[in-house]
Amino acid sequence: MLEELRKQVYEANMMLQKYGLVKLTWGNVSGIDREKRLVVIKPSGVPYEELSPEKMVIVNMEGDVVEGNLNPSTDTPTHLALYQTFEEISAVTHTHSKYATIWAQAGLDIPAFGTTHADYFYGDIPCTLPMEDDQINGEYEKQTGFHISDTFARRRIDPMDIPACLVASHGPFTWGKTPAKSVENSLVLEEVAEMALYNMRFEFGLSHIQQSLLDKHYLRKHGAGAYYGQEGVGRVSEVTPTDPEKSLEEEAIEIKPSSRTVELQQIYEMGDAVKPEPEPERPKFNRIPGTGPVEVPFNSMPSVGNAIPRPAPQPAAETPKPAAPKGPMDFTF
Repeated sequence: MLEELRKQVYEANMMLQKYGLVKLTWGNVSGIDREKRLVVIKPSGVPYEELSPEKMVIVNMEGDVVEGNLNPSTDTPTHLALYQTFEEISAVTHTHSKYATIWAQAGLDIPAFGTTHADYFYGDIPCTLPMEDDQINGEYEKQTGFHISDTFARRRIDPMDIPACLVASHGPFTWGKTPAKSVENSLVLEEVAEMALYNMRFEFGLSHIQQSLLDKHYLRKHGAGAYYGQEGVGRVSEVTPTDPEKSLEEEAIEIKPSSRTVELQQIYEMGDAVKPEPEPERPKFNRIPGTGPVEVPFNSMPSVGNAIPRPAPQPAAETPKPAAPKGPMDFTF
C-alpha cells in the first residue's frame, strides 16, 4: 500500500541525517495521500541506519495504524493536526536542528535579513507563544499542531508563503508539497537561523531586508510570474511584465494569494482546538526578552542593544606602578 509514498518518506527521512539536521532519532518526516486520507510517517525511536521503506508506518487521519508492525512517531498527532488545518501541504518535517532550536528556545521569530531567507520565506519565520498548561497536560502532541495553525491564523500568515514555524521552547516544523521539499525547507531554515544569529551579534542596528527586495526574491520563485528555475524554459515571453506604474510592494499585494488555510472554523467545531482571538497589530517579530516596547516600523529590526543602550567603552584602567624604594637597595637573598 502506498509504495511510492513510502519510498519518498523514507528517502526524505534519510536526507535529515545526510544534511546533519538530526542527531540520534530527533526528527521525522511524513507524507499524506489526500485522496486516501492516509499518512506515511517514520516509526518511533528507530535509528536511521535501521530504517527502510517497508518500516515506514501508515496511519489514518485518526492516528490508527493501518499498515506496519512498528509504532509511528510520537509526533504523529502534530503532523495530523497540520494536515487537517493546512489543506495545501502534502508533507511535514520536524527536527531539533541546532540553530533553529536556539531561536525556538528563545521564543523569537527569525527576522528576514537577506535574500537567502527571501528565496524561501516571504517574511519573518514565526515563533509561537508558549503553550498553556492544559495544552501540555492534555493531548500534547495534537495541541502542538493546533498551536502552530492557531499562530498562523492569529497572525494572518499564509502557510504556503512561510512554510515553517518555531514552537516556543521546542523546535522547528516545516512543510511542503513533497517530503523532499519539506526537508529542503528545514535545511534552508537551519541555514538562515544560523546566519541571523550571527547577524544579531553586530553592535550596530540591524534592519530587515527592504520590502522590494523581499518581494523580488520571493515572487520570482513563487509568484504568478515566477521565472526562477527550468519550468518556464521556452515560455519566457509568457511571464507577466512588470508594470512600471506600480511598486513591487503593490504588485506583491495583487499577486500574493489569499490565505489557503483550511477554514479553521471547521476544526474548532470538532472541538479539537479553541478558536483564537485575533491579536492586535504588532511588530512582525517577538521582541528580545527584557527590552521595553518600542515603536518599530514594519521593515525595521532593532539592534540587540537598542532599547537598553550599551555603555560607552571605557579605557582600561592603568595598573599603578610600584613606588620607587627609598634609601639604598638591599639585594641580599
